[in-house]
Amino acid sequence: MAGCPHPNERETPLFSARDYVSGEEFEVLRCGACGLARTTPAPAPERMERYYPAAYYGAASARRFPAVVEALQRALYGARARAVERLAGGTGRVLDVGCGRGFLLDAFRRRGWAVQGTELDDRSAAHAREVLGLQVHTGPAEAWPWREGHFDAVVFWHVLEHLAEPRLALERARRLLRPGGVLMVGVPNFASPEARLAAAGWFHLDVPRHVVHLTPRWLEGALDAAGFDVRRRSFLTPEYDAFSLVQSAENRFGLRHNLLYDVLRGRAAKLLGGAPRAQAAAALALAVPLGLLAAPATALLGLAGRGSSVTLVAVKRA
Repeated sequence: MAGCPHPNERETPLFSARDYVSGEEFEVLRCGACGLARTTPAPAPERMERYYPAAYYGAASARRFPAVVEALQRALYGARARAVERLAGGTGRVLDVGCGRGFLLDAFRRRGWAVQGTELDDRSAAHAREVLGLQVHTGPAEAWPWREGHFDAVVFWHVLEHLAEPRLALERARRLLRPGGVLMVGVPNFASPEARLAAAGWFHLDVPRHVVHLTPRWLEGALDAAGFDVRRRSFLTPEYDAFSLVQSAENRFGLRHNLLYDVLRGRAAKLLGGAPRAQAAAALALAVPLGLLAAPATALLGLAGRGSSVTLVAVKRA
């Protein structure tokens, strides 16, 4: 089993789920020994472009989401950079693995960090490079050029779930960090009530782009095994969680899967073909009352440690 230390253990089928981009069907299985869930069949590397069309990244110079959403993201990224900085004891060198459009990395840079990002290909790195002027290394992790202990902080911001070998990724991060260096990991919470109730309709499931589905218990165990001590936990990611609850509910109501998400994406970032106007209107209309319910619900779930996402900040043991 990918990323699992018990490859010979029985895997329990949980449910099937359809990719809303390609229309292909996948299964979600869980290892009986460690609890790691995964998407099967895992996409072959040469087929990944089918699941990451050009519109997935959007045009480099255009917004993917409404301006207010991207402004909220920037403000929250600044707070996350401060949290890492406090544990690191000041600024230094930071690596953002799978940096995407580069907003989080830019928040570190604005605070005085020396920043580096990684992406798998030039399409996904375009906005970070061309618009924000960030240094982004493209290619597989095996080709990364940095020596051991080079970084003061490493970030996996909603990236680990895309990796078939999450334990290997955490071990690689440990090698790149100096003793006492800080690792921040944010992932969807597969153990959350929202994930269990929505099942295949859960917005954060996102098969097959999410090849593993992580729980806080699994992640804390993997961090401990990789040589990290968790210092900070958060179960609320405001820019994701309330929307996830709204979209998951609409998926369960029978509207086209992730339709609201596609309606809100910029013109160059649409992933679905032209949806019927009646369904698009219904998705927008339902979003208002659902959003009013989702905001306090996600706040309460976050405070209770049951939110639909989890962020752990850990320190490398000496």
